[in-house]
Amino acid sequence: MKNQIKISYKIVFAGLFLCSAMITTSCRKFVEVDTFSSRTLKYTTDYEALINNSSNFGTSYILPLVTGDDVDTKVEAVQNSWSTDFQNAFIWSAQFFSQEQQDGGWNNLYKQVQISNTILNGVFESENGTLEAKNRIAAEAKVHRAFAYLALVNQYAPIYNPAQASTQMGVPLLLTPDLFQNLARASLQKVYDQIISDLTSAVDYLPNYPTFNYHPSKIAIYGLMSRTYLFMRDFEKAAGYADLALALSPKLNDLQVYKGNISTFPRLLVDPEVLFSKTSAGSFMAPINPDLVNLYQATDLRFQMWLGTNVFFQGYQYVRPNFTYQGIYVGVKVPEILLNRAELYARAGNLEKTVEFLNKLRINRFEKTNYIPLQIVDISGDPLQAVINERRREFVGTDLRWFDMRRLTLDSGYYKSVTRTYKGVNYTLEASSARFVYPINQDILNLNPEIGQNPR
Repeated sequence: MKNQIKISYKIVFAGLFLCSAMITTSCRKFVEVDTFSSRTLKYTTDYEALINNSSNFGTSYILPLVTGDDVDTKVEAVQNSWSTDFQNAFIWSAQFFSQEQQDGGWNNLYKQVQISNTILNGVFESENGTLEAKNRIAAEAKVHRAFAYLALVNQYAPIYNPAQASTQMGVPLLLTPDLFQNLARASLQKVYDQIISDLTSAVDYLPNYPTFNYHPSKIAIYGLMSRTYLFMRDFEKAAGYADLALALSPKLNDLQVYKGNISTFPRLLVDPEVLFSKTSAGSFMAPINPDLVNLYQATDLRFQMWLGTNVFFQGYQYVRPNFTYQGIYVGVKVPEILLNRAELYARAGNLEKTVEFLNKLRINRFEKTNYIPLQIVDISGDPLQAVINERRREFVGTDLRWFDMRRLTLDSGYYKSVTRTYKGVNYTLEASSARFVYPINQDILNLNPEIGQNPR
């Protein structure tokens, strides 16, 4: 049977979470609005066009850039320059959005889930395509869906705790394109199980590397699996998947090559460091936290090239996106895999390998004549903290710091409370705070109370 799509994807994902609270006829009138064109998915090439359209999957979320402690300022003029949702997120408020605002991250990620589900529901019945092509298209859809759900549970669900995940509340787990599903949340464990199932069942049908890094690949899956198991605190499996990715010999950019000539920096889709390209849903202009700035050596090219002074901010800002003007990268990158492996060696007490992997990255972040390799003695006091500090330097201005903050609350002594001063009032995020979980947009809850608000 032909699979009809007569909806704007934007409307689907404003509309998807309205459907369960409306009677069927009114819901279908709301979502079946053809705002661009009517399209029948009949041929395998139709599904391939969906998976190849970067506007369907390329843009993700932005709130982790606001809530993470990479940024901080007490300058009220800067705070007043932000939109109200960013101001609310900056202080981890009970609500981020007004009734008139939409949560772009939530909508983008569930849009990607819905398109993936549409592909998986119909591609194997499509015409004029080989089984090999259908398997590849389905595999790519599974990886995009897994990325979306991993992002969703690390924003709108509790921090994964292995002892509690089966009873922790996750997010709505939608696996078919049916718009009339029950939106009650699945357990956190069930969502993670689905993420792992999607990734492991996709890996055999994808190449080691894609032609362009927008497309999923084996190395992207291995990187996502390492991230997933790190979040789940299954350190042995996180290490194993990092090793599988590193066995494919991924490459790092040598920043020394681009010093003084950033116009030659690789564009997103051909950047060898980017294994799976995703970008943030916009930008958040804010000063870099002085505590983070102080972690850099003056000779660190990340400090020299990725940070720039800003008079209005009265401090530094993240300027790396200005290299290519293609947004803030939030997908899977080679440095993350290297630092995952370094962290896992540190947790296992293997200082020699921890130093080795830190140096693999750092040698490409300094001018060669200025670089003094780390020695075991340099990290022996606290090897895990040494890796955490390197993650902060490397991932500055991106989403990973927020995800690291969340998981490190379960490591005694490695999460330090964050206090921000907003318009003269102090706000503190403690390790036990419920505000590590974002609020669900009230507009969605008004029509779909079965989703339930997160504890505030």
